[in-house]
Amino acid sequence: MARIADDSDFEALKRLVDNHDGWTLELSKSDTQVYTRPVAGCNFNMVKIHTEFADVTADIVFDVLHDPDYRKVWDSHMLASEEIGILNVNNDVGYYAMSCPPPLKPRDFVLQRSWLDTGPQGEQMLLSRSVPHKNYPPKKGYVRAMSYITGFVLRTNENSKTGCILKYVAHCDPQGTLPPWLVNKVTHTLGPRMVKDLKKAALGYASWKLTQPHLRKPWRFPEEIRCPRISIDDCLDTTTVPLALPPAAAATRNVQQPQQQPQQQINTQTPLQQPTTQRKLPQLKAQTNGRVLPILHKKAQSTPASPVVEEAKFLKRDELKEKATPLEDKRKDEKPKKPKDAKDAKAKEASKDSSVKSSKELEKEAKAAAKESKKLSKAAAKEAAAAESALAKKEKKEKGLTKRRSLLNLKF
Repeated sequence: MARIADDSDFEALKRLVDNHDGWTLELSKSDTQVYTRPVAGCNFNMVKIHTEFADVTADIVFDVLHDPDYRKVWDSHMLASEEIGILNVNNDVGYYAMSCPPPLKPRDFVLQRSWLDTGPQGEQMLLSRSVPHKNYPPKKGYVRAMSYITGFVLRTNENSKTGCILKYVAHCDPQGTLPPWLVNKVTHTLGPRMVKDLKKAALGYASWKLTQPHLRKPWRFPEEIRCPRISIDDCLDTTTVPLALPPAAAATRNVQQPQQQPQQQINTQTPLQQPTTQRKLPQLKAQTNGRVLPILHKKAQSTPASPVVEEAKFLKRDELKEKATPLEDKRKDEKPKKPKDAKDAKAKEASKDSSVKSSKELEKEAKAAAKESKKLSKAAAKEAAAAESALAKKEKKEKGLTKRRSLLNLKF
């Protein structure tokens, strides 16, 4: 999220460029020194440059860094630049896109700039970092890079009235597929080229400005601002981009963190307090290897009811004869029914056997299908790994030296 820079941010920037603790001197050439420092939690190093311009004043360099029209003249890597709007007279938001040597895709940024001018004999500082904007999402064909911090500190050289001292610091993540070791190796060689181009542009700025139809400098004169006013709410995001501050500033921020911890704990506990919704339980299923099959439920056979014992009655002979005849008739009628009961029993047994056989067959089919799927997945994985390794080897051979040489032409 965007945040208006205050005096503490500019003080932290000065400590960052002046303090060399933890920095490694990578290059020292004439009046230019290049330093690098690793950053915890990031694979890309921070870069710092110190240089002197003997025949360029700090005011001119400050104007060159600000003037959007002149940047189109001297920045050969710029593809597009747009002023989105201003937050106040010392803070604005802009869009910047730059080209990269092939086969790399171009990078673009949405940056918030903050600046402070302390007077002719003082210091002039410029601080920028990446912020989101609701009207400028990532574009197709560009890789949205991330600038954690980019800062300039300009001071008048006490030894010469026409010269100045420039101190620059940057920590960026180009995103994409660039290997960090290559970016870290190239950055300290690109520093002197960036300084050389900036000095050349500063030497020609005064004459170029006289040829323009207007002499506006809204970064110095707020009444000349023509950009639309935007709200800081337009630059909201769930993830924040921290400023890379030196240990002194980081310690002061760590002191203030315990006051904010209770709020974070409350936010993390709120999801646990939500009522849980009841879910329908799934039907019971039997698992086989690689396949889920429904259980074959068997019908429970009902047990016959126990016979009721009646009291014995003593009948006469005539009554016994009369009852004996219908019993014989009933037995005759029941005799042909026995085969039907046998057929039903055989049918039931056959159905039981078929159900058992069907379940066994399904289990066999499930096992066979699982084995085939495993074989196919292994074969596909082997083919994909072989294809990826072949492509990687080809890319290494083709890109090799050409990619490293082309990256040497990159500029900040």
